[in-house]
Amino acid sequence: MSVGVVRVGLLGLGTVGGGVIKTIRSQQEKLSLRLGKRIEIVKALVRDSEKERAVHVEPSILTTNFEDVLKSDVDIVVEVMGGVDPTYDYVRALIEKGCHVVTANKELLAKRGTELVELANQHQVHLAYEASVAGGIPILSVLRQFLRTNDISGVRGILNGTTNFILTKMEAEQLSYQEVLKQAQELGYAEADPRSDVEGFDAMYKLYILAQLVYGESLPLADVVRKGISDLSAGHIRIASELGYRIKLIAQAYQTDEGIRLSVQPTMLPLGHPLAQIQDAFNAVQLSGNIVGDLLFTGRGAGELPTASAVVEDLAYLLTQPFTPHPVWRENTASHLAAQPEASQRSLCYLEGSCPSATPDRVLHFLRAAGVSISKLKVQFDLGGVLRAGLITSGLNEEHEALLTSDFGLSVRRFPILESAES
Repeated sequence: MSVGVVRVGLLGLGTVGGGVIKTIRSQQEKLSLRLGKRIEIVKALVRDSEKERAVHVEPSILTTNFEDVLKSDVDIVVEVMGGVDPTYDYVRALIEKGCHVVTANKELLAKRGTELVELANQHQVHLAYEASVAGGIPILSVLRQFLRTNDISGVRGILNGTTNFILTKMEAEQLSYQEVLKQAQELGYAEADPRSDVEGFDAMYKLYILAQLVYGESLPLADVVRKGISDLSAGHIRIASELGYRIKLIAQAYQTDEGIRLSVQPTMLPLGHPLAQIQDAFNAVQLSGNIVGDLLFTGRGAGELPTASAVVEDLAYLLTQPFTPHPVWRENTASHLAAQPEASQRSLCYLEGSCPSATPDRVLHFLRAAGVSISKLKVQFDLGGVLRAGLITSGLNEEHEALLTSDFGLSVRRFPILESAES
């Protein structure tokens, strides 16, 4: 490592990359005192070196060729370019060269993290990824501290600010999903192609990383229960509210006798639940420890400076710590059946259809005869043969749902209920 200077390379100079440069510049004096070295950005890989940027960078630093980064004698590389291809190949080459890597790339870690962690251990370099999960909340650092004394029985949270913003607006302003999505895109919360956020992929990648840290293993991504919010209607939001609940996109990881369960899906929360209070583009993570009990961490989960802050903290941390082997990441392919939703779980069943036989009385009679317990019912609209209703049920299974569709002509949407902070 160069005397007095830490040579840093950047892969990507978009919103987060620009935030990293701004943070280093604004905190340079503090970082120099803390580290005893000056951090210097010596090379930045970009797609277009001629592009106008929000942060000024000397042209000589920019390159469109990854080989220039490899040859620039960097000590640490910050990867904020996103994606898996060609990012994985770049990060692999850097680790094999003995270069420390800081990444904010949750997709890369969820899809290739087991290999990268093994490679980092092999070459005895740091692979730091605090910024990959809920950027503004240092949840991974907190978990590492907790795991020294506490057994974590469960971790759950709101891990995507874009979807939380959309759900907040849909409820507060009684707008449709499409109307609020357009607002989110105009404000820069949602991408032009919002699928990673609204279909739950972004939250799933973050949950995968959390599970690896908490349990020392995760499920293959294909075995994680994942449902997004793109098919939610104002009717779903409204009837949930009338029944005393709020819908949030909740990511959960917890241990069962059969193995770990991972899910990301729209979930019903009682209005008094701590996670139900998290509004707009904020994230929150709730931990349940056997000694400390329940804790809630909240903050801005994305954006230029929150994510950049986590990246620079990682960078500063690894410069002050000797290398220690990373806990090995594993995927438990034997636990995939445990990820399936339980029929016994209380849930909100939302029914909608125009079949004349689909009256509330007939539907209730069918469900009760089938052994389904119903604790609450709210008919949203029942006129001219159209039924829209919400039922709080337990014991409802896929066979019941199929019969409601085939015999009553009803579309069925079931939302799990998170009863309390301890459930």
